[in-house]
Amino acid sequence: MLKHHFLSYSTIDGLDFALHLHDALEGGYPPIPLWIDKHNLQPGQDWDTQIVKAIRECDSLIFIMTTDSLRDNSVCKNEWTRALKYKRPIVPIRLHADTEMPFRLGNRQFIDFSTDPSAGLAQLRAHLKWLSSPEGKIQTLQDQVADAQRDLQRSTG
Repeated sequence: MLKHHFLSYSTIDGLDFALHLHDALEGGYPPIPLWIDKHNLQPGQDWDTQIVKAIRECDSLIFIMTTDSLRDNSVCKNEWTRALKYKRPIVPIRLHADTEMPFRLGNRQFIDFSTDPSAGLAQLRAHLKWLSSPEGKIQTLQDQVADAQRDLQRSTG
């Protein structure tokens, strides 16, 4: 059963924001459970395996777009591409105003935290609530079917 939202961020330029966002969502009402490596990775366990499992089981992946998280060699790219593979909703957050959406995520609307973080948090909270609603779940299923059909066309074409 899905039960958390995975938080993808760069430790170089997004760590403080990610920790603040984690605390704001989990500490708000209603609490929204997030999976973040700094709190959820278990010592002595393979961290790659833990991260992949957390992405596979998440309700959505929240991708914090910063200068470093958008670099080609960023771990974030591995995380959001894995979320695409598992057909998980991806919620892009623009933290730095000068960032552009990655090509493969270009058709998604981002939530802008760069100008008004309070409004961004309210919008994110509302969106995550919507994702868990019947309407949001139906939309997620429709998106998953469309993604699977696109993948099937590419594999047979």
